[in-house]
Amino acid sequence: MEKGRVLLLSAGAMFVLAVVSILSLEAQGVGEAQANAAARADMVTIDAMKAYGKLELPPVTFLHDKHTLALKTGEKDCKACHVEKDGLVVAKFKREKDTTQAEVKAIYHNGCIGCHADMAKKGQKTGPLDGACRSCHDAKPKVSSAKLDGGLNNALHFRHTSSKDVPSALKDEATGAPRKDNCDRCHHEYNKDTKKTFYAKGKEGTCRSCHDTKATKDSRSMSQAAHDSCVNCHRTLALKGVKETGPTNCAGCHGQEAQAKTAAKNKEAVAKAGEDVRLIRREGQPDLTLVSIEKPVEGQKPLAMSPVAFNHKLHEKNVDTCRACHHKETSACGKCHTVAGSKEGGFVQLEQAMHRASAKQSCVGCHNQKKAEPKCAGCHDQLKARTKPASAACKKCHIQGALKVPAEPGQMPAYWALKPEEKAAAAAELLKGRADKADIFSTEDIPEKVVIKSLVNEYEASEMPHRKIVLKLAENMKDSKMSGVFHADPGTLCQACHHNGVAGSKKPPRCVNCHGKPFDEKQPGRPGLKAAYHAQCMSCHKAMELKKPLNTDCVGCHKEKKK
Repeated sequence: MEKGRVLLLSAGAMFVLAVVSILSLEAQGVGEAQANAAARADMVTIDAMKAYGKLELPPVTFLHDKHTLALKTGEKDCKACHVEKDGLVVAKFKREKDTTQAEVKAIYHNGCIGCHADMAKKGQKTGPLDGACRSCHDAKPKVSSAKLDGGLNNALHFRHTSSKDVPSALKDEATGAPRKDNCDRCHHEYNKDTKKTFYAKGKEGTCRSCHDTKATKDSRSMSQAAHDSCVNCHRTLALKGVKETGPTNCAGCHGQEAQAKTAAKNKEAVAKAGEDVRLIRREGQPDLTLVSIEKPVEGQKPLAMSPVAFNHKLHEKNVDTCRACHHKETSACGKCHTVAGSKEGGFVQLEQAMHRASAKQSCVGCHNQKKAEPKCAGCHDQLKARTKPASAACKKCHIQGALKVPAEPGQMPAYWALKPEEKAAAAAELLKGRADKADIFSTEDIPEKVVIKSLVNEYEASEMPHRKIVLKLAENMKDSKMSGVFHADPGTLCQACHHNGVAGSKKPPRCVNCHGKPFDEKQPGRPGLKAAYHAQCMSCHKAMELKKPLNTDCVGCHKEKKK
């Protein structure tokens, strides 16, 4: 009886296992089908009917580049699907603007199915015909989007402004010749009275200062504005016979391979231009300035911290885009991020906007991203626990200097009242004495080898090539001015490993002075000597992505003890 019950339970367990296995395989099959689905940069979701209410059928997944290639083979171009207005194609399909639900629906069905039917009559391979609704309206398309964000970074902007193929459409008032700057070709202001755009010299802003993610009553969405302007300009240049134009297909902007080629060309163009070139040629844009608070409100106490001397031109060359620091507009940070916080700045105070470590657009946050690179992370990964920087680090940016700026009794100097050229001169004065090259102790003061004997009972003493490591770390930061500024004092480089050492000291305390052998139970936050060595060395190797020695390769550091 007991044996039969065991067999019955076993059979039941096998049945459950079989069902679970089948369900798992089915789920795995779906997952694999989705994972193995063709990933494309030209996947467009057509859901225009959502504007009229709930969709009757799933949206249409449309492969744009696949269709443009087919049109090109048939010697057709964009006008096969898009209407033309004032010499420019309209992004919407076969219409200038949306009308009624019935008309828009008819435009899509007649346009798409009609084209397919014409091709079928000619015996050509084509897409779905009338009645095959689910072939287009598929809730589970067999393709997935691999579209990367496009965008105009500083280097690509420079390639546009320096291009002879995109001359200014305006003439110089004095000479009558075309202007050297071609900013008018893209930048514009909107006149609400005339409902037309116009060029305002000196007021060039970012596209996103007007064009948001979604369209508004007065402006197109960022996506629509970019496609209307960029694609049409590239197309016009191509029709004129210009050899090298920007892309008119999806993958040309949003594909991984194309973006890599564009990045290489950007790098080549900037390198060829030389060190003194300005990537963004905006009138009045400062090379140097002071970052300070706006005029304090009545009764506000003076601040003790000095303003920051900011090298705008240098930072411009070390970031991809102005949006690395700025948001929608390129105005001064203090305009929105006030000392007390304001609605315009999302109530993020100026101090937070500059120092919040987790914010990508803050000074400290941006620097942290640079420090996360493998060549820097070996040291800086060890320093994450520090929540408050040393006062010496603050003075690297907030340079203490005697600037002759007028101040009312008991108030801070009126830095906000300085003219741009006065701020530039003041910043230059403060930056005069700031070292910007990394420094270390002389070679003879750096021990060549350090012998670690803490595991001699199991392995031979470990010989660490100390000097070689220090020189390699110094080499990693020699081309970075940011690293130069913050590592200008000899001994700074030592602080990551010798974390209780005094800056500038050539003889830091030994590890065993703090990390006992064996582990001290009374101090649980302080690892024993063996754990300290392994955590420090292995964490550094991992952060720097060093392949040798591995964490598990004991004899890579310690030779086996001879028996």
